[in-house]
Amino acid sequence: MQFIIADDHPLFRTAITHTLQQHFDGAQVLEVGSLQELLKLLKTGVDADLLLLDLHIPDAHGFNGLAQVSELFPDIPVMIVSGNDNPSVIHKSVALGASGFLPKSTSNEDMAVAINCVMQGQVWIPANLPAITMSLDNEQTAQRIAALTPQQLKVLTMMGDGLYNKQIASELSVTDATVRAHVTEVFRKLGVTNRTQAGIFFNRLKVEDPHCQVM
Repeated sequence: MQFIIADDHPLFRTAITHTLQQHFDGAQVLEVGSLQELLKLLKTGVDADLLLLDLHIPDAHGFNGLAQVSELFPDIPVMIVSGNDNPSVIHKSVALGASGFLPKSTSNEDMAVAINCVMQGQVWIPANLPAITMSLDNEQTAQRIAALTPQQLKVLTMMGDGLYNKQIASELSVTDATVRAHVTEVFRKLGVTNRTQAGIFFNRLKVEDPHCQVM
């Protein structure tokens, strides 16, 4: 079995790797520390049985990372691993395509059980989770965000941070014309007409980072 761990905390990656190798004979584990590294790895055609994805890795911007991965690589099961175990976050993760949600506070034994369930094709979430319905509006938001290319997502993120086209061009080392082209495509794919609307659209899928300590 081959697993991918996408988390920017080396100690947590080490803990997860240990759990996987302890409970799954011959497990091979690949590690990345950002969404861009993850997308680059997946584009090589790596045959992964399960992706363990932290919502708060660099470049992911909450659910936007999950939306991108689910859209581009639908055949790879994704299990969200996060320190934010708010019920709405858990339900939204599954609604956006995750095969399960693993709080970082989960014990090693329970973690192995959860991963095994997902490997068998089941959806795993913590027990006794309150029922919450995700709105159609949020589902459509995720689908539209997922349609953006990685570069367009970067541009949208920078617009959300208040940067102008010239500033974005400088940050990405591209021309103003290239940025304008990206902005036009972002507006078209999101179905908006200005930067304010695009920023509001993007912020819908952000998730609060609780800054939890890793295992």
